[in-house]
Amino acid sequence: MVMSRDVSDSIRVADQPVVIAVLILDVDTGLIRGLSVGEDIGSALSQSVERALTKPAGSLPPGYPQRILAAVGIGDLVASELGRQPGLNPIPPVDEIVPGAEAEDIFDSFVEAMS
Repeated sequence: MVMSRDVSDSIRVADQPVVIAVLILDVDTGLIRGLSVGEDIGSALSQSVERALTKPAGSLPPGYPQRILAAVGIGDLVASELGRQPGLNPIPPVDEIVPGAEAEDIFDSFVEAMS
């Protein structure tokens, strides 16, 4: 599950007026696969996807997904970023969904911890 938010009101980065956070969750476990902040969705998404595939947070093993769930409005961005990743061919299907309350709670906790 890939989610993104403008967290500029909660997280400050020097010389960066806008801060976008991207969080990638493992749907089966609810554990974080990747997370990052950047000055725009592209940079934050690029870092999060690379980490999710190669160096997931916590105890999850690296690997390529069979299917991707993305928050409504970012599915095409996620698919484009996946297309730039080496070794990921074919690109798994990306379905846009409205994240559930549990996923939103995890994102809230991430933002709270970062701020």
